[in-house]
Amino acid sequence: MGRRFPSLNGRMIDKRLRDLGCQLIRQSGGHKHYSNPYRPSQLITYSDHPGDVPRGVIEDIIEDLGFTKEQFYDFNYLPNK
Repeated sequence: MGRRFPSLNGRMIDKRLRDLGCQLIRQSGGHKHYSNPYRPSQLITYSDHPGDVPRGVIEDIIEDLGFTKEQFYDFNYLPNK
């Protein structure tokens, strides 16, 4: 059975993305758009509303970054670009 990873709220996602070198490019309504230093042609976008970000959205962010779940959730992991 797969390992369950913790839910994250918008503030935690923002911090993790900034720690990984992403920059907030713009915010339109409740959607935040971040640069992606690992895949520059692809933005990272998610809807920042109160409460936890749905796990499917977190999985999409991880996929867009090109990371594994283990890498993304390891808050000590900072890859070389």
